[in-house]
Amino acid sequence: MGTSGTAASTLSLIGGTVGSGGAQGANAFPWNQYFVTSFDLAKVAALDATAAFIQQAISVTIDIAGKPTPVNVSPLTEAKLDYALSTGLTGKGQTVGMIDNAVNLGHEQFAGKTITTDGYATAGDPAPAGGDFHGTGVASIMVADGIVGASGQSTVGFAPGANLFAGYLDYNQPTNFGQLASYMNDAAHLKVVAMNNSWGLANDTVASGDLPSALNSGPGASYLSALRIYAQGGIVVFAAQNDYAATSISSLAGLPSFYPDLQPSWLAVINAIPTLDSGGNITSAQRVSTGCDEAATYCLAADGQMFVAGNTGSSSYDAGTGASFAAPQVTGALALLAEAFPSMTAQQLRDRLLATANDSFYTATGTVTFAPGITHGYNAEFGMGFLDLKAALLPIGTTSVPTAAGGQIAQGSAAIVSGFASGSAIAQALGKARIVALDQMGGNFTTPGNTIAGTAKAPDLSGLRLAYLGAALDPVRMQAFSAAVSTGNVMAIVDHPDAFTAPDAATLLGLGEERVYDRNGLKLTVLRENGGLAGASAERTFDLGDGTALKLGLASFAHAGSILGISVPGTGSALRSNTDAVTVGYATRVSRDVTLRASGEFGTATGNGAGMVASFSPVSYNSLGVSLDTANAVQSGDVFSLFARLPVAVTGGQANMTLPTAFAAGQTSFSTVGVGLRPTARQIDMGFEYDQPLTDHASMAYGAAYSVNAGNITGATSAAAMIGVRFVF
Repeated sequence: MGTSGTAASTLSLIGGTVGSGGAQGANAFPWNQYFVTSFDLAKVAALDATAAFIQQAISVTIDIAGKPTPVNVSPLTEAKLDYALSTGLTGKGQTVGMIDNAVNLGHEQFAGKTITTDGYATAGDPAPAGGDFHGTGVASIMVADGIVGASGQSTVGFAPGANLFAGYLDYNQPTNFGQLASYMNDAAHLKVVAMNNSWGLANDTVASGDLPSALNSGPGASYLSALRIYAQGGIVVFAAQNDYAATSISSLAGLPSFYPDLQPSWLAVINAIPTLDSGGNITSAQRVSTGCDEAATYCLAADGQMFVAGNTGSSSYDAGTGASFAAPQVTGALALLAEAFPSMTAQQLRDRLLATANDSFYTATGTVTFAPGITHGYNAEFGMGFLDLKAALLPIGTTSVPTAAGGQIAQGSAAIVSGFASGSAIAQALGKARIVALDQMGGNFTTPGNTIAGTAKAPDLSGLRLAYLGAALDPVRMQAFSAAVSTGNVMAIVDHPDAFTAPDAATLLGLGEERVYDRNGLKLTVLRENGGLAGASAERTFDLGDGTALKLGLASFAHAGSILGISVPGTGSALRSNTDAVTVGYATRVSRDVTLRASGEFGTATGNGAGMVASFSPVSYNSLGVSLDTANAVQSGDVFSLFARLPVAVTGGQANMTLPTAFAAGQTSFSTVGVGLRPTARQIDMGFEYDQPLTDHASMAYGAAYSVNAGNITGATSAAAMIGVRFVF
C-alpha cells in the first residue's frame, strides 16, 4: 500500500518524546511522558499469575497539573481485561489499525502476526528499521501476544489474537492529509474494526482551532471523506492531549463537534488513574490528561500508564504514560467485542463500551440514552467513565430469548414448565442445549436452554390427604377394613383408601369426580373440569377366589392448559391434552390377619403444541404402590400398614421445541430440539399408617411417610406425618 502524493498541510503533527527517562517535551501538546521510577510487582501478584499482568502493576512518577506525582497503577485489571481474556476472547479474526510512527516489527510480541504496513520505507519518508518507541508501544497495547521473553519480561495486548494494520506517520514532517486519507481508505478496504490515533495537531482544540478550514477543501477534504467512508464500518479512536490545564479537547479527538455525522463512529479517550476499593470498584479517579470536555458524550477514560514493548531490541520493554497509551486499550477492546459479538455493527460495539463504562465515581451532569430504558450518565471531566470490559461483555438491560413466531420472552421466564410427573426432566434436558439470548443493545449471547425451563411447585397433597383421612377415620369404615383384613375379604380391601394414598393423574390435574354408578363391583365416574365434562372412568372388581381380588379400570379425559401438568406459560388454554389410562388393583390374603395390596396406573397422553413447543410425542406415565396390612396388630380391631409407592411419573415421551440456536447477520436461526420428559429419578414414598378404634363412635389414625427424590427431582427429599381423631355422633 502506498502513500498519497498530495501536498502537506501547514498544520504540524505532534507525537511524543521517545525513550525511557526523557523529560517532557516543550510542545504545548505533549502526547507522552516517561518518568518511570520503579516496578512494584508484589501489589498485583495475587490478582493475576501471568507475567504479562503482573508486570503491568507499576509504580511511576508522572506529571499531574505540573507536579511530579508518584502513582501505583495496574491498567489491565482496572479495565477488567483479565475478565475478558479469561473467556477465551483474543480478538481472533479481527484487525485493528493505527496511524502512528514506526512499529518495531521484529519484536517478540509480534512474532507470527499478520501485520500490514502502509507508508513504511517509502522514498523520502522512511520508517526507522527498528521502529519507534511510540508506535511500538501503541501496537503492543493493542496486539502483543503476552509471551514471556528470555528476559522474563512480558506485556499483553487488549486483543492479542488480532491482526494489525499500521500506517506510518513521521512526527517530524508537516501534516499530509492526503497520506492520512490513503491510510483510512486502506483501513476501510481491510475492514479494520477500529483505527487508533494517538496523535494530534499542535495547539488546535475544538474551542480555538481552525481544523474545519483545512478539511473542507483540498487534501483535507479527501481525509474527511475517507474518515466518513471508514466510519460506515469501523470506529475512529483518538487520544486526547496530555494538557491537564486545557479546557477544550483537541480538534481531532472532538471532530464530531464540527461534523456530527461522525459521532456514532467516534471515540475520544483521556488518561486517568482510578482508585479501587477491595472489591475492585472505582471510588475516585485522578485525571492526568485533559478532560473530555466537548467530547463528553463519546469519550472514555483509561489508565494510560503502561508497560509496553520497546524499540531497542526484539525483547526490549519500557514504560510510558499518556493518553497515547490509553486510546489503544479502547481500540483493542473493540476487537474483543467484535469477536464476542460478531453480528453487531462497529457502531453497536462502540455504544456498548460507552453504555457500560464505569460511571460510579463522579456526578453526572447529563445522560445519553442508548435504548429504551438504557441510559448512562456523563460529565465534562470523565465523559462516560472508565473502560470496563467485564461489564461490556455481560448483558445490558433485560435479556430476551427470540421465538420463531417473531416475538420474544424474557430470559429467566419459563417457555415450558415441568409438572410433578416430569419433575426436573425438562430443566435437565434443556440444560444440554445452547440457545440464543439478546440484550437490549443488540448483544447476542449463548446460554443454557434451561434458562427458559420452569419447574412447577410440587402439588400440595395435604388437602388430598385430608380427604382420604376423612374416609380412613370413619369408625364404621375402619372397623370394616379391620374385619376385611382379618377375614380376608379382599373385595373390600382392594378399594380401601388411606391417608397416604398417591393421587392418580386425573386428581393431580385437578379434575373432579362424580360417581354415577356403584353397584355389584362396577363403578362409573364422570370427570369434570371447572364444572364441564372432562372425561369418564370405569372400574370393575373381580373376586378371583383363594383370597385374591383384582380390580381393572379404564379412564379417558381431556385437559386444557397442560399435558400431565406440563404447561406453556402465556398460551392460556391453547395447549390441550387427551389422556387414556388403565388402572389395576390387587389384593391377596397372605396369612391370618395379613393382607397384601398392590395398585398401578398406566397411561398415555397426547397434546398439541403451543408457544415454543411445536408438538409433543405421546407421553407415557405410570404409578405403582404396594401395602402390607396387618389386623389386630396391637389391639383388637386395629390395622397396621406398611407401604412403598411410586407416584405418577412420566416414563417416556418428549416435547419438540423450536429453539433459537444461532445468530448471524442480525438474524436468529431456529432448530427443533427434542426435550425428554422422563425424570432421571423417581419419587419413592415409604411409610406406615396405624388405624386404631377408640370406641364404636371414635377412631384414631397415626402415620408418617418419607419421600426420596421428592417431586421426581433427583436428590430432593420430604417427610410427612399425620395424626387424626374422628368422632361420630
